[in-house]
Amino acid sequence: MSRRIRLLNKWLLFCILLAICALPFSLMMVDEKDGRTPFAFSMPSDDLVLMNYSHTARHGRYLVPLDDNTKNAAPYTSKGETFVPARFLAKRLDTTMTYNSSTGSIKLQSEQGKIEFDSKMTEVKEGLTYIPLRKTSEAFGRTLQVHNGVVLLSKTTRSPSNDEWEEWRRELSAYLAYDAYGPYSVDMQGRFLALFKTWSEAVAFASQAPGRTVLYRGEHTLWDPTKKPPATIHNSGAPLILQLPELPRGCEVTALAMLLQHDGVQVDKMELAKSIRKDPTPYVKAGGGISFGNPHDGFVGDIYTFKNPGLGVYHEPIAELAEKYAPGRVIDITGTSFDHLMWTVGQGTTVWVIHTTLYDEVPASSWQTWQTPTGEIQITYYMHSLLITGYDESYVYVHDPLGRAKKIKREAFKRGWEQMGSQAIYLAPPSAS
Repeated sequence: MSRRIRLLNKWLLFCILLAICALPFSLMMVDEKDGRTPFAFSMPSDDLVLMNYSHTARHGRYLVPLDDNTKNAAPYTSKGETFVPARFLAKRLDTTMTYNSSTGSIKLQSEQGKIEFDSKMTEVKEGLTYIPLRKTSEAFGRTLQVHNGVVLLSKTTRSPSNDEWEEWRRELSAYLAYDAYGPYSVDMQGRFLALFKTWSEAVAFASQAPGRTVLYRGEHTLWDPTKKPPATIHNSGAPLILQLPELPRGCEVTALAMLLQHDGVQVDKMELAKSIRKDPTPYVKAGGGISFGNPHDGFVGDIYTFKNPGLGVYHEPIAELAEKYAPGRVIDITGTSFDHLMWTVGQGTTVWVIHTTLYDEVPASSWQTWQTPTGEIQITYYMHSLLITGYDESYVYVHDPLGRAKKIKREAFKRGWEQMGSQAIYLAPPSAS
């Protein structure tokens, strides 16, 4: 055998031995399903780490979904108890789960123990049954430790270090179930605290302690008291689009067209007018009263002509329509304060709002009571929609679909906007990812 062949054989043997030695490490570094997860040297293989609102958990060295079919399954806290999908716990604790269809009870059982929950002790969300975590962990000999919303189930009593807790929190925060629990997250110094379905709930929670901020889907900052807005700002680039002559009642979709086009979405007012959700309730005036549609539920009446009855539409259908063109980026901050509205504009954002054609509040004599399929409402025919483009110490600057107003005195704008329900919508920047 030649010297060259012997040398090649030695190199081949070395590569084989190297591959054999590296194999266990490569296995430790891949995800249980798709290879996306880094490993942890120190963590026992059967320890389970979960976090409220995260649709992913850590089981030993792997990241695993709480449900294979949906990203909406995630732990949550209700009445002081953490609830977790029953099938997930049954699988991860290596138990057999049985369901009694006649009583609605669920039983988990293994060699380590058993536990049964009647229907009053479980909760159902989106077709998944959730069971109390603490009682389940105790039944199967697991120690349960909780740290700022992160939960560890372990067969040992070892207390993780603060660095371990924070690493788990950082890791699982990347998998929050925004669609199930709400897009508004409250953070504190970069650390996730909670999710909320509405802006008002999120800002109320954030206001309870200094240093808290509100983010949209964990990326775009909606509210940060430490970040002061500029005294003056003019957000240029938004097109001025007039609603007339095609859309006598189309101010809301015309202002939305300006908002979307400023963001680079090529859609015109006529397409939006055709696509906006409608409330088909007919106009009926009888017995001294009026019954008609509800602008919260859809566009009321005829958008194309004053010859037929009509009114307009409020923020909910507008946000729904905008979502079709800018999915995952439509932020409805209706109900927020005027100061926060100006703060938002100060971040370089144009904002769609409902205001009035008086560009101030409307007198009480100009309001009517309507009966609608979803309840009684107060309306005014002076309702109007604008796009805010800037402000200074004296004025709020707008694009007016009627082409009349370019700036409105701040106090007058505030009065009219608040009277119409403080309705406001804007778009978050595209995700960096």
